[in-house]
Amino acid sequence: MTIAEPMPGWEGEKQLHSEYRSGKADSPGYTEEQAAKVAVFQAHLLDLSITVSTHLFWDSVDVGGRVEAARMVLKHAHEPAEA
Repeated sequence: MTIAEPMPGWEGEKQLHSEYRSGKADSPGYTEEQAAKVAVFQAHLLDLSITVSTHLFWDSVDVGGRVEAARMVLKHAHEPAEA
């Protein structure tokens, strides 16, 4: 599980011919609730990835160079057909 850890902010060097300084504020990291939601989303994404990659559809695809074209058809299967 990936968790966003608290990180200190930083400020960069003054830019040449400018008073601008790049920087980032302190990052508080994830709360326990946010970390739990991320874990649920990651588990769901893994389940969906396994479902798609092991779907019986792939048994019907001729491996002779048409797998990529079949993936693109499947990727856009939810879109309405063009007139």
